[in-house]
Amino acid sequence: MNDAARPPTWDAADSAYQRHHFTCATCCAAGASQGADARCPAGQTLWGAYQSAGMPPHFLWIREHR
Repeated sequence: MNDAARPPTWDAADSAYQRHHFTCATCCAAGASQGADARCPAGQTLWGAYQSAGMPPHFLWIREHR
């Protein structure tokens, strides 16, 4: 798999979305209301990458219960 096809790491996806989220009123509102469809187009793309990046590495308790 080349780098372009490889999904971002969770840290990279989280960082990219957070940088966008806190500068975009539309995405801030979507996060507050948990409205996935209410994100701006760029925010929706970043959110999709975040969601597909897998389990946050600091959620050890989830891995222990599988």
